[in-house]
Amino acid sequence: ETLVKAGALDWVGETRANMFVRLESVVAASSSLQKDRAAGQVSLFDSIDFAPPAAPTKRSEMMEEWPKDERLAHEKELLGFYVTGHPLDKFRGLLDSDKFNKIGLIDEIDTSNPKARFPFAGMIRTVEAKTTKSGKPFGVLTIEDFTGSTELVMWGESFVPARDKGMLEAGKIIKCKAAIQVDDRTGSRRLTGYEIDELKPRKAAKNDNGPVELTLWTTRHGEHDLQDIRHIIAGYPGKVPVHLHFHNSSGKRCTVELPELYQVKRSDELLQALDKWIDD
Repeated sequence: ETLVKAGALDWVGETRANMFVRLESVVAASSSLQKDRAAGQVSLFDSIDFAPPAAPTKRSEMMEEWPKDERLAHEKELLGFYVTGHPLDKFRGLLDSDKFNKIGLIDEIDTSNPKARFPFAGMIRTVEAKTTKSGKPFGVLTIEDFTGSTELVMWGESFVPARDKGMLEAGKIIKCKAAIQVDDRTGSRRLTGYEIDELKPRKAAKNDNGPVELTLWTTRHGEHDLQDIRHIIAGYPGKVPVHLHFHNSSGKRCTVELPELYQVKRSDELLQALDKWIDD
């Protein structure tokens, strides 16, 4: 079971779900064979080394594979890390954008303004419900993104509504505004979360036939962004125009409509890949 769940038997070409459901019959066949040999029972074909039941070959006999999130959860549980992907993969465009701070770079954030609230997003790893000395509920979450993990404290006014909405469960993907406190004794940084909400991947509008609008700022975008955009849209050829809106720090702007060679087919996957250049 452990080898199947961890993906160690993927090389056989059978789905993990199918191998897992056949384990009982394979073990039963092996056990029966061992019992017969232990009892001294032999047959005309005893010298032949029989294998356990063969894997089903008909598509109708194959079980549908476990969802990706389930496979990844097994890998994390058994190995301590992900092997075939990451639960946040479908949010990579959002998390890699400038919309959210990176958890692994908390120490580099300017905390000179104690009232500042910084946007963060990530997956909830653990949730611990606690109460203050006066009996008020609060929570301590562990959240992670692609760069690292950290604790996020949520006091009652934020914790209770989010908990009652079912957002505070392990595996949920959330976004929030957070205050950063620096411990005077240790110098470590702690997050206090506010405005918690579920993070959802960008969806393509079903009846939206307008152009794909991308925004680039001269102060934080460069040639590498244009190269990335060109690489992404090359994988989605279609008939939808792409507009690039350029802004500078003085408020000037210009719009460039890309030629037909770079028109695209609108899809959720495309918009997620381009999310870091799409303004809400």
